[in-house]
Amino acid sequence: MEKLLNVEQAAEYLGVQPSTVRNWLRESKITGVKLGGGKQWRITESALRDFVAASQVNAHDKESE
Repeated sequence: MEKLLNVEQAAEYLGVQPSTVRNWLRESKITGVKLGGGKQWRITESALRDFVAASQVNAHDKESE
């Protein structure tokens, strides 16, 4: 089973603030699930890797414009 990270762990993985991760979750930029009555987010490591890979592609596309 894949490891689930909380918002703080995901923020550390990505090198951003937890509030940024929460915003990205609400905007569906990162895929996550809500637990505990919808108050706590959990994000899989693969979702973070996918997000980073997509961000790198988008950054590369913008550089070539």
